[in-house]
Amino acid sequence: MNTDVAITGVFTDRRRIFILPIGSLEQHGPYLPIDTDLRIAQLLAQNLASLFNGTEALLLPAIPFSSSWEHKGPGTIALNVSTLSAILHDVAYSLEAWKTHSLLILVNWHGGNSILGSLATEITARENIPTAVIPSPSEVGQIWRTNNATTVSDVHAGAIETSVIQAYWPNLIHHPIQANDHYEPDIQPAKTQAVLQSIGIRTVSKTGIWGAPEQANATKGRELIEKLTDSMFKQTNKILQLLNQCEEEK
Repeated sequence: MNTDVAITGVFTDRRRIFILPIGSLEQHGPYLPIDTDLRIAQLLAQNLASLFNGTEALLLPAIPFSSSWEHKGPGTIALNVSTLSAILHDVAYSLEAWKTHSLLILVNWHGGNSILGSLATEITARENIPTAVIPSPSEVGQIWRTNNATTVSDVHAGAIETSVIQAYWPNLIHHPIQANDHYEPDIQPAKTQAVLQSIGIRTVSKTGIWGAPEQANATKGRELIEKLTDSMFKQTNKILQLLNQCEEEK
């Protein structure tokens, strides 16, 4: 269920889950739209909501911006951590006042939103609404690597994101992808996140690409989304089961 319902349709004994997609507006190289992260987060959230019966899940409007300062520059709108924290706490506080005893799922795609994990834990403790972030960036990479092999690491605007955009929004690939467009900066022995945190992507990649967009495949992009959706559904149901057990033991 979406928020295009009257107030009488919102309050129901069957409500168990609020689903909130969290996007990011940032450069995605010369080929992909700057709202790539928002699009994919919304897609996953819509897919997840559709798997629950009737009024069990309520899909909330997405938050379009988040913590993407590593992409500071043209095409990027980023929020301070304190701003993002305040928004999510306010949303959770408001939802708790609905008194529906529901789970809040934050659906994230942007790899720079590691802060969401800490915020989810904090919101659970302070706003009295159980909150979780899915999927994790590591899960995305793990599912992709299980079925695909790319010649370079896939960090940003590479094969993964290009495959998903090709699968669901092929008209948004803005230019023909060149065969030599792969790029992986030499950062060893430093770790990827440490480089992004301290330097930002524009310094290490002039195009904004960190990966191999020419190795994208629309079929594999669709398979990735389907597998992620299935995993998210199973994770959410397990969390609900554990929450119910906790309630029964009180």
